[in-house]
Amino acid sequence: MADLDKFIKLLGQTDGRDKLYKTLAGIVKVLAVYAATKDQAKIYNTLAKSIGEGRSIMRLAKWVGNVSKLQALVPKLATGFNVKTLVEVFRVLGDFGYIFGDNIAYLSKYKVLGRDAAAVTKGAKLFQFYGYVFAVILDVFAIQAARSKAASDVATSRKEVKANAINLTKNAADLLVVTAAVGYLSSVWKPSNTTTGVLTITSGAIATYQNWGKLK
Repeated sequence: MADLDKFIKLLGQTDGRDKLYKTLAGIVKVLAVYAATKDQAKIYNTLAKSIGEGRSIMRLAKWVGNVSKLQALVPKLATGFNVKTLVEVFRVLGDFGYIFGDNIAYLSKYKVLGRDAAAVTKGAKLFQFYGYVFAVILDVFAIQAARSKAASDVATSRKEVKANAINLTKNAADLLVVTAAVGYLSSVWKPSNTTTGVLTITSGAIATYQNWGKLK
């Protein structure tokens, strides 16, 4: 019953549902590749698009949370230059730009706004790419900071290194997917649908694991 209660709480959280849908989207994408017939593949691809739109709906106005994060970070920059804080600001700006762009693209797709949905989506993906770049950098900073505790608190250091390494894996998986989406490194990085599907599953599953661990 305890696990069932936690699962219900997970489904009650927007981010909890979002990451479960993300994992499912990755699974469906892989299933489309190995579908027995073209009709089955079409069904899986249609389902993947529907899940993507569902996630876009859940992200509507979610960028408001980034405004609060920026308001908390800007005063830190005013007290003196700090590389980590600056990277955090760029990370939040990247996430803000992606979510805001995704909102505009979704509303434009259904003619609520008179924008070119494809062009807006492309711009949003660029923000997402740089957001993940800075997220990976922050994970590396966190791992280095955790390792510096080894002499004074080995147990805490190992626990934090493990947690941050898991987070790095999640963000690196997302970065690889969006790198292909924006066309960077296209001469060397040309992932198949199976590869991007597995990377999406990896990221979604790790995020779900992290959300599960936060529940009581």
